[in-house]
Amino acid sequence: MLRKKKKLFYIFNICIFCVSLLAGCNSGNTSQEASKEKDIPTINMAWDFDLHGAVMLSAAIKGEDFKDSGIWLKPIIEKEQYGLYKDGNQIAIVNTIVTKGSSESAVMLGQKQLDCALNSVTGMLSAKDQGTDIKVLSPIHVDGIGLVFPKGTDLHSWGEVENYIKGLENPLRIGYHSPTSAPRVVIETALKQANIKVTEDPNDRNAEVLLVDLKGSKNLLSAFTGDQVDAWVAPSHYPEAAEAEGIGSIALNLNQFPPEGQWYDFPCCVLAARGDVLEKHPEVFDALVDLFTYSAKWCTENKEEASTILADIIGVPKEAVSAATIVYTTQVSDKWEEGVELYYDLLQDLGKFDGDLQGGSFKDIKEDFFYFDFINN
Repeated sequence: MLRKKKKLFYIFNICIFCVSLLAGCNSGNTSQEASKEKDIPTINMAWDFDLHGAVMLSAAIKGEDFKDSGIWLKPIIEKEQYGLYKDGNQIAIVNTIVTKGSSESAVMLGQKQLDCALNSVTGMLSAKDQGTDIKVLSPIHVDGIGLVFPKGTDLHSWGEVENYIKGLENPLRIGYHSPTSAPRVVIETALKQANIKVTEDPNDRNAEVLLVDLKGSKNLLSAFTGDQVDAWVAPSHYPEAAEAEGIGSIALNLNQFPPEGQWYDFPCCVLAARGDVLEKHPEVFDALVDLFTYSAKWCTENKEEASTILADIIGVPKEAVSAATIVYTTQVSDKWEEGVELYYDLLQDLGKFDGDLQGGSFKDIKEDFFYFDFINN
């Protein structure tokens, strides 16, 4: 009798265990399904630690202080990965990837290693030329480019720079950080429009200016100490940092480049995304445009605090940030669009397109290249 009771007890326990196991499995499946429903996209974004990415850098540092905007970032790994939140809900994970410049970003966008980028609009035109379906969602700033000579060079106008170039026995070596960057395109165009002969061939002794690829913005400040170049052109904060650190002297800001009156309120960096990712996750990019609009306004209205936090994250003196001529904005003006078209025509004239855009017209791609649906919506 006792054995029979024990046997029944064991059978009962086994049944309970099996029922629990089945319930657990079903519960696990339900959890997995719920997890899948809550899955959020991971977006790979190109950025760099400079003022041209200030709207993202400021948003990353301020974090939940931007909650009043309804959209904010929360660090997962500082300076590398952030949660993007809207109205209290996480809607994306943003991986930030430092590239050498817009040329490298253009390649990585084409290879689908990047989903979006904070880079020069000229670099995004290069990506489109390479066959990448890239969309410009908004500007993130205008202006903020300078021509820098070593410390002690007393040049402060285009006339002085021109006379200096023409008085040299050998070509003046001017460095740039990325082949398709806005500074690179602007300097070559400005020089050519001023009838200065420009080359990239170091053996061309008839040229007046030799352009030199310094292969990344991190090599700008050290370029003078290594006697690689005689001057360089670059985006803010690099010109201002060169002065603040006693390395160089700004000869020209963008609005002083020849021809006079052409280079003001001029486009530079933008938020751009691949078309396929944009189509799949429009809510993410809508939120990013709104966040950057808020951040741009905050940087403009809180210059003192913005200069402090940007100087800290970039790693430059505060006075370098405060002195920058860059203007933060996500708004599109007629002047801005005309500037992008001018870039397109310049790249075309300089023979920089060898793919889909070669020989074409900006009007042919404008509607497909610009996607401003998220601005002020």
